[in-house]
Amino acid sequence: MSDALADLPLPIRDRKRPIAPVPPDEPDKPRLRDIGAFFYRARNNLLTAFSKTVYRQLIVRRGFMGTPIWIVSDPEAVKRILLDNAANYPKSLQQQRRLKPALGDGLLTAGGESWRWQRRTTAPAFQHKKIVAFAPAMTAAADDMLKGWAAENVPEREITHDMMRLTYEVLSRTVFGAGTRIDPAKMGAAFERYFDTIGKLDVAAFLNLPEWVPTIGRLRARPALRYFHNEIGRIVAERRALLARDPAAVPDDLLTMLLTAADPEDGRPMDDQQVIDNVITFIGAGHETTANALCWTLYLLSEFPWADEKISEELTCVLNGRLPEAEDASKLTYTRQVLEEAMRLYPPAPFLGREAVEADVLCGHRVKAGTQILVSPWIIQRHEKLWDEPDLFDPERFAPGKRETIHRFAYLPFGAGPRICIGMAFAMQEAVLLLATMLQRYRFTVIEPEKVDPHSTITLRPRGGMKMRIAAR
Repeated sequence: MSDALADLPLPIRDRKRPIAPVPPDEPDKPRLRDIGAFFYRARNNLLTAFSKTVYRQLIVRRGFMGTPIWIVSDPEAVKRILLDNAANYPKSLQQQRRLKPALGDGLLTAGGESWRWQRRTTAPAFQHKKIVAFAPAMTAAADDMLKGWAAENVPEREITHDMMRLTYEVLSRTVFGAGTRIDPAKMGAAFERYFDTIGKLDVAAFLNLPEWVPTIGRLRARPALRYFHNEIGRIVAERRALLARDPAAVPDDLLTMLLTAADPEDGRPMDDQQVIDNVITFIGAGHETTANALCWTLYLLSEFPWADEKISEELTCVLNGRLPEAEDASKLTYTRQVLEEAMRLYPPAPFLGREAVEADVLCGHRVKAGTQILVSPWIIQRHEKLWDEPDLFDPERFAPGKRETIHRFAYLPFGAGPRICIGMAFAMQEAVLLLATMLQRYRFTVIEPEKVDPHSTITLRPRGGMKMRIAAR
């Protein structure tokens, strides 16, 4: 037992590990069948594809059909890729091809000057005072959901669906405001279909085959793509018309902010297509990832009741039964610690792909132009050289005083560098307030914890869902 574990209280030292796929051993001399096995595992679930070596070495160099592929976990090398020399490492072509059909040229997929302009233009919508103003909509959405649960009186729930609907409802109230609605079930189903098809490892994309090649994944994703663009396009057109007809009647929400935003440098506004792409980006990235973070947090609280009890005590002390407000998010320190540890073990976006445009040096290793770079929060945040007992659930890692000792580029739930998620503060406030609202009233228990299966597409979700029993506290 490590010294770090020896210092922990006995209930923490002795607890079990939360579920995760067991990485395979590295073959001594990889053969063709080993490459085939890798692609089979990767196609089924990318989390299962990488051997134990990537969790023990900070830079692992491989190759496929003449293309060098590096799995980079060294925090200093990650810092150079995502921050110091970020211009040399744009998002990989494979990642772009998975995301662009849905997200277009929005913030998540745009590059170069287009990305810089959009970042400047949208930044005011995510200022602290704007995010704080959204807190009542967040807690009201959770409160309405819990009232619905009480009325339905159904003790067993498919919690993944509930969390998807909840986070979509939050975005609906903050992105669109009152009076503009999209069916949350249809939108959620469309994103689920898209992530389950385009999100899987596609050999056509890996081999850089042209977009017109009709792969099964691309064909299955088309109905979802049509739905995204038709629905969001309709809403943007309606809001644009209202702005022209009666500006005083326009709600103060994110959609209005995007439609009225202007580049602080040249005053140029976004056109309708850029607004559509960014609204789809905010919905796709915002509701799916936050919902998954909530699911994994509830799973961990079910598996480790001592953490659930500690959160319950904190909520009683800070809130005493009332709905949380924006300023409570900073007071609920242990709730936030559990959430951060959940995102360490189960990062919402487990894999980030980059490509070296020009030759470079990463921690003494020369990188050739064209090298495919994988920066994986899943691997980095479970790496044996970066974390004590990395597979152990321990919220104390993020306690005040300890949180500051974690290398900035060893913990990447929202990415890092200039392309760090612009909605990070929004998502953290949202997740803490939603958890606080739910955990004050209910205790959550996974019905079949042995069947929980972390599954990576573009995001990290429990494959097949997660059924939970809810009980009033």
